[in-house]
Amino acid sequence: MQWYYADNGKQVGPVSEADFQGLVKSGVIQAQTLVWTAGMSGWAAYGAVAPAAPAVASAPGVGAEGGVCCECGKHFPQDELLRYEGSLVCAACKPVFFQRVQEGAAVPGTLRFAGFWIRFAAKFIDGILVGVVNMLVSMAFTFMAVRAVASGSPGGMIGIQVGAWFIQMIIQGSYYVYFHGKYGATPGKMACKIKVIRADGTAMTYGRAFGRFFGDMLSGLTLCIGYIMAGTDDEKRALHDRLCDTRVIYKD
Repeated sequence: MQWYYADNGKQVGPVSEADFQGLVKSGVIQAQTLVWTAGMSGWAAYGAVAPAAPAVASAPGVGAEGGVCCECGKHFPQDELLRYEGSLVCAACKPVFFQRVQEGAAVPGTLRFAGFWIRFAAKFIDGILVGVVNMLVSMAFTFMAVRAVASGSPGGMIGIQVGAWFIQMIIQGSYYVYFHGKYGATPGKMACKIKVIRADGTAMTYGRAFGRFFGDMLSGLTLCIGYIMAGTDDEKRALHDRLCDTRVIYKD
């Protein structure tokens, strides 16, 4: 079996079973690290899938070697781990783990999808930041339009207005594509501690960010129904997430 894992948003692999287990024991691959191997439906956190992953289950001696605690990310023998709904937890981490469960918090190693309101807050912050810049652009073009009228060329106002709109769209698109492509999150999302990833857990690319920008516009053009979809979907997907195969999650 060959394994793949995510490191700083980049896919690494294929890695042989022996090398993969070595990375687990050395701590390179931890409970929250996204991994994939043949037989899995998609990328998942290692701490959540290690007990049931096909390659792990079929590898000689893996049962005796144990697994990884989803809380601390350390490797333990099988008899020192407790399994709870697909997650493994060591004796030292059990109190913290079950406190999380009791409080209804997300279990470590699982993705927490960002819902409608936190995404609305992030978009509101981004709107303010981009709006300030676009306001300055608008003021500059308004000044140009006034001068055009004063000089007896009112027909030039239409060209000035079109130019202002075009530049504002470039600013907005550049802001969206650059931050999503480089960091997976705009400053608004960073402030809200959320980010955008691919459905398989890998990082965004500039090309996908570019497509998602226009998908985001489409979500707004549908009377904002495309945005509202994030509040009703199991994985909190808006229309542009469905179109571009992305997910918005909370950062660890």
